[in-house]
Amino acid sequence: MKVHVHFIDVTDFKLQDGSISSDWLRGSFDLLGITERVELSVYDGVSAILPEPEEVCEDGNCVMISGSSGAVFEDKPWISPLLDFIRSAHRLNTWILGICFGHHALAAALGGEVVPNPKGMEMGSIPVYLTPEGERNEFFKGFKSGEPMNLTHRTHVSRLPEGALRLAFNRMTPIQAFSAGRAYGLQPHPEIDSHQLRQLAGMFKNSLLRKDKFLEKKREYEDIVSSITETPGARGILRNFIDMVEG
Repeated sequence: MKVHVHFIDVTDFKLQDGSISSDWLRGSFDLLGITERVELSVYDGVSAILPEPEEVCEDGNCVMISGSSGAVFEDKPWISPLLDFIRSAHRLNTWILGICFGHHALAAALGGEVVPNPKGMEMGSIPVYLTPEGERNEFFKGFKSGEPMNLTHRTHVSRLPEGALRLAFNRMTPIQAFSAGRAYGLQPHPEIDSHQLRQLAGMFKNSLLRKDKFLEKKREYEDIVSSITETPGARGILRNFIDMVEG
């Protein structure tokens, strides 16, 4: 029986090549060789189109929530229904994976805190380290602590939900991943490859150099872009999650 992935896509932009989050996820499944093991249903989360909690909690089902250009604390009409859905699905012991914005939404829905990162924006292929809990968790099987992961975010989880476990961190972001029962939050993007991250960097170039004062000089921006690399260890986390749902 295939694992049914209910993918809530809240990506409110397209890359220059026209692709969106669901395309990146399909591409990762192909690279991992698990496409035949997965049935993928995509929901337009920005239109508040969401699956039924009673459906996604059934054996062999899981939820994945994408990244987004905005912040979970913004006043957008689709965010509150998404948080309500997460709370309902979590109460039913559903397998959930929140990526970047989805990581923030999961934390906020379960009582954690999400704020702008006082250290600024984090972008690039950057080392991420595992906590002892992360080292023991099947979610990170095959990932070596300190391997690079692809990151692009301005906000971060500053306080975990009660009872949640911190699984990963780095100098810039103290909570790069956490778990709460069957729910996992992951700040990095395991589904994004180097070509896609370079496109994202290009889209946000002016913001990086000016608005956020992330970089002071064009050369620094070029150094970041040239350092972006493939992150196969991070991509493998998607396969681990599917394995865990499969049981």
